[in-house]
Amino acid sequence: MSKLIRSLVLGVVALAGVQASAIAGYSYVGSWIVGNGPQWSTNPAVFSGQSAAAFLFGGSASDYAISTIDNNVLNINRKTFVDGWGDDQYLFNPAADDFSLGAPNYNDNPGAGNAYSAYVLDHTCFNRYNNINAQCQGDGVQYVNYAFRLDRNNVPEPAGIVLVGLALVGLGITRRRKNRTN
Repeated sequence: MSKLIRSLVLGVVALAGVQASAIAGYSYVGSWIVGNGPQWSTNPAVFSGQSAAAFLFGGSASDYAISTIDNNVLNINRKTFVDGWGDDQYLFNPAADDFSLGAPNYNDNPGAGNAYSAYVLDHTCFNRYNNINAQCQGDGVQYVNYAFRLDRNNVPEPAGIVLVGLALVGLGITRRRKNRTN
């Protein structure tokens, strides 16, 4: 009986190892200031926080979670600082990290509230009148979006598969021995 319990315990431990290896997490990859993007008057592409991260750091938008707090993975708030055509409300109250409006380009439909992007030089740093904005000088930098990329580790590690195999073999041997004794 103790061998059966040992085999079951090994099986559970092995399965837990496989499950742990299949869990994905996020890693910090970098940050950007909304106003580091191209100037609004050049009609740049419109980006959500996630698509800006994919543009800047590679991969696809769905690989990313964005935060406005800091670069600590525990503080991901899925929010993004976004600037808008004639509207800066999302610079003070961040939007969802997948929010954008006006795609594909910022000036395609001019007018207040018709375009929002997480990577455009409009009301930040140098505003639309090219005056230096105090919030982007020295220690007063604001509107920083922090990007975290999903670690897609969905394939179990070979060692985990071997452990599951060994546990199943052990269970089979134990069961066979038990049947012989009966």
